[in-house]
Formats: sequence, C-alpha cells, structure tokens
Amino acid sequence: MARTGHRMAFLSRGLISCFVSHLDGISNFCAFYSFTGVLFTAYVGLMIKHQPLYIKGIDASNQELTKESAFGAMGMFLFLFTSSVLYLCFHKHHDEEHSIRAQGYMRPQMQAGGMRMSDYQVELPRSVSSPQNSDSEDDDEFAPVLLS
Repeated sequence: MARTGHRMAFLSRGLISCFVSHLDGISNFCAFYSFTGVLFTAYVGLMIKHQPLYIKGIDASNQELTKESAFGAMGMFLFLFTSSVLYLCFHKHHDEEHSIRAQGYMRPQMQAGGMRMSDYQVELPRSVSSPQNSDSEDDDEFAPVLLS
C-alpha cells in the first residue's frame, strides 16, 4: 500500500513539473482556442437572437434559454482568453530574466533584514575590445554598488 502511494506521488510530481514547464505553450493554445470559441458562440448567439428559424429545434419556447446559454459560453471563453493573454504578457520576459541571473549579472545580497529588490548588486561584463587603461580615474565607474 505504501509503495503504491510513493508511486502515485512520484507520478503526480512528474506530471505537475511537465505541466508547469510547458505552461507558455498551453497558454498560447488556450488563447487561440478561446478566441475561436468567442467568435463561434457570438455567431450562434446572434443567429438565435435574430434568425432562430434557420436553426432546427429553436422555437419561441426555448429561444431565450438557448440565447442565454450561447452568450454564457461566450463569457466563459472570454474569461479563458483574458487569463491566457494576461499570463503570456506577465511572463513574457521570465526566461530572459532567468538567463541573466544564471550568468551572474544580478546577484541578490542577503542582509540582516532579508532580501529586498533594492539589494541587488549589478555587475557589468568587461568588454574585450575596450583597452584597459590603468591610469584612468574612472576605474570605479562600474564598481558594484549595494543600495540600502
């Protein structure tokens, strides 16, 4: 019994990590799918509202209910589209920021009060083509600065 529980936990952890690593692609698919759904349900809702004779099974007794159902589905597609686009907009530069941090250009500095956004130390890479002039007074121009 315990062995099965460990297997289930291992599988669920793998599925969750796979889902999270592909979240950008899933959001792109959901945005495209929901945009198509908005267009289709808007078309169906307008057809039910203005020309219900062209849809078989729609009569005066159920016209209002089917119209509300079509526009309700359109609202759900709009919510899915909006949430997918917002996710894509807010996480667009996530990979770029991660690669910059992995290269070591932004290192968080720990202090007694913990890490804060103003505690980042920024190091700029030295250019290979620029000559190193040891007589210059501007050597400390790009020295790391810790803001408090």
